[in-house]
Amino acid sequence: MMKKTRPNSVSALPLHQFKDKPISSSTAPLSATGSLPVGLNLRKVILGAGGILFVYILLTTFFGPGPAHDSNTAPSALRPETDPYVHVPIDNVTPHRYDNQDSKPPAEYGDNKDDRNPWGSPSEEKKPAPVGSGSESDDDTGLKGPPSAEEEEEQQVTPPPATNNNSGESEEEGDEEDDELTEEEETLLTLAIKNRQNSPASYVDLLSANRRERDYAIALIVKEADQALKSEKVYSVVNKNQVAPSGDIHDYLSLSKYYWPNPNTPNHLPYIRKDGHINHEEIDSVEDYKLLRTMIREVHMMGMAYHFTGDKAYMRKCVARLNEWFFDEETYMKPNINYGSLQKGQKLGVRTGVLDMFTIFRVFDALHYLKQDAEWPQDMIPNLQKWFTEYVDWLETSSLAILERKGNNNHGTYYDVQLIGIYLFLDRTDDARAVAESALTNRIDRQITAEGRQPDELARKTSWYYSVFNLQAMMTLARWGDDLGVNMWDHEGPKGQSIKKAIDFLLPYSLTGGKDWPVANIDKFPMGDYLKCLQIAWNIYGDEKYLEAIKFLQPKIQELMDAGSLKQISTYMCDMSTLLEAGVRGGQGFIWHWCLT
Repeated sequence: MMKKTRPNSVSALPLHQFKDKPISSSTAPLSATGSLPVGLNLRKVILGAGGILFVYILLTTFFGPGPAHDSNTAPSALRPETDPYVHVPIDNVTPHRYDNQDSKPPAEYGDNKDDRNPWGSPSEEKKPAPVGSGSESDDDTGLKGPPSAEEEEEQQVTPPPATNNNSGESEEEGDEEDDELTEEEETLLTLAIKNRQNSPASYVDLLSANRRERDYAIALIVKEADQALKSEKVYSVVNKNQVAPSGDIHDYLSLSKYYWPNPNTPNHLPYIRKDGHINHEEIDSVEDYKLLRTMIREVHMMGMAYHFTGDKAYMRKCVARLNEWFFDEETYMKPNINYGSLQKGQKLGVRTGVLDMFTIFRVFDALHYLKQDAEWPQDMIPNLQKWFTEYVDWLETSSLAILERKGNNNHGTYYDVQLIGIYLFLDRTDDARAVAESALTNRIDRQITAEGRQPDELARKTSWYYSVFNLQAMMTLARWGDDLGVNMWDHEGPKGQSIKKAIDFLLPYSLTGGKDWPVANIDKFPMGDYLKCLQIAWNIYGDEKYLEAIKFLQPKIQELMDAGSLKQISTYMCDMSTLLEAGVRGGQGFIWHWCLT
């Protein structure tokens, strides 16, 4: 049954209720028991009483209120000591507090002084009264009380006073000082509101883009995970057609990519280095590096696909891949990289080979999701922790790893990335934090100049690539720092060295395709990885110039992906994780960690 409602306007009532009716239909005189004297009726009585009341009001208006209206006799509970709308307590927290009623409104109404007051015309704006003019309140709040009727009338009819040029201060200078005061009063919320109002997209646009980008990102993850699911190839160090100098097929082996046969010797030894020129023919003949990185990436992508879809097939394939690489008696890898980046003719690898394992944290991120399935083998993570306990002991003590740790370029930075990821997987949080803290000096201060240059990377033949590559490592370290309570994003060295300076140094060259790049660069200027850095930088620092650069570069990168020149990727999950987790101590934004690699 529909609920009946009361009429809310006279127009909804029947018209007959508002017809003029006589107060009394009887004209007979009333008796002494309640009747009025002859010649009087109720209408005349009411008019007479109203006249008496009018005379009383008129007398009290001119000669003062009667005793019953004296405020001093009113109950104290009904008389507050201060007026809550005038006597506002002064504090340092309340945003946009007006010191007096003539103060200008907050700056969020517009940068133009004529736009600041949406309720009045610019000509109505008044200058603050000079000190000692008598316009300020005498009470200790510093706030001016409501104006009198005479003041209101004067404000309405008196035009604004002319500018006093004798003060030596122009109108513009006065406005600048007022703006500075306003900026000091702005809070995180008011700044956020202003930035939100200046956004080129509405919230509806944001909702639409979020859902569509999320679906696109998941579709790409699932596509890659499905390809990994179909692969039947064995990923193992035993697949290579040659063994390490140890003679053990289970020892990992990779070849130095910049080393070539010596044309001046019969056996082509010793190999010679050609920086920036990759010897694809030889390094591709040993698949350990390729298979290691493929295993890491596929386990990660299948773990992500499992997280978003719940399909257990991805989880089972991850179990098989991890067993295959680390534990199976026929296919396992021994926990060392003694023969990484081997140069033919040598009996041991070189320090640069330590980097081959640095992306392993992607597996650890996938485990965070995979281990939640009821079918996940309960001994998998303890067995992996045992393997990596042996491996990290090699990282800490082997001569090759020690040399790599001392590196002043990307090799040292990625050593830290690898070590922190493993320490966290082994629950060695204090050790991981110590690495992050040392990176403030060892990586940022030592590898970046006050101008944002990275000298050791600029010395390389492919100087642009390595400048971006090392920047990615530092930003990944900074993400680890978020989990460990070490703020690397805002750290500045004694000369102003910082991650942000390194980003900014590369920025102008990214917009010109490398024009006027200050050092040699034998390769092109690929922008895909730098675009990732800019997206993270925008989310971390909020600098509008990053957003403008992203607007310029992103369509160009998308064109390359659409043409098949670059792999189709989406960094949406990373960007969202950055906004939610980066800068949050102990954030543990697992989705985030992999987006720069």
